Amino acid sequence: MKVTIRKLADCIGVTPETIRHYREIGLLNPKVRENGYYDYTVNDALAALLTREMRTYGMQLESIRDSSGSIGEYNQLLAAREDELEREMEMLRLELSRMQETRIYASCGVRILNKVEEFEGPPTWAVAAINRQKGFLPDCGVEQWVKHFPFTYVSATIPLEELDSRKGPDLYDLQIGLGALIHYVEKFQLPLDGRAYYQPGGRFIRTCITTRDLFSLCPQDISPLLEHAEAHGYVFASCTGGRLLYIDRTEKGPLFYLLVWVRVN
Repeated sequence: MKVTIRKLADCIGVTPETIRHYREIGLLNPKVRENGYYDYTVNDALAALLTREMRTYGMQLESIRDSSGSIGEYNQLLAAREDELEREMEMLRLELSRMQETRIYASCGVRILNKVEEFEGPPTWAVAAINRQKGFLPDCGVEQWVKHFPFTYVSATIPLEELDSRKGPDLYDLQIGLGALIHYVEKFQLPLDGRAYYQPGGRFIRTCITTRDLFSLCPQDISPLLEHAEAHGYVFASCTGGRLLYIDRTEKGPLFYLLVWVRVN
């Protein structure tokens, strides 16, 4: 039983272009007539159908073509693809988890805009890539964070010594970079150098502020935090943590929404 390429395509639910591509890369080997047209058989149909099934598992055509044809190697291909899918699913679960965390932080920003609340928080790390005094910092390790853990957040850190020494309109030497909870840093072995800031877990106070210029941040901008700490007799125990939540592109320019928290004793 021999059919043309179009007849074969219609019968098995694929396009003639797909059949032609399978033939050109060596997955199908139909016989050629004297007029240059190809005759396709039931065996070609079965090979095309099985190839399509294997493609639904995400297998590459080259891998299918280059396999020895044994069922044992087919099983190995399936096992390898299964491992790949497990890794992809793990990353999708992580992406969903990080998205849910981000939504919680955004909701928090709306709730406490220019207000203060207290909470128990986990340890975090942040690595600086830009600061007010030196600008862009070379060899800061950020590219490795992005490569190994793409779901970091945009961090804004005020070092503890800056937090304690700056008054009134004095500008903080704000450190901009990437941040992550400690278990992500450990799980993905993110590099930590001299520009990395560690904030232990414990009791925190936080607020959400807006600013037109992150690098013009001063004590007046985070006055809700400072006033709350003073009113309750708190002492700052570490650098601040900060998370850029959103940039509102207004007619007057960008308006940055920044969540700022600090551990207190």
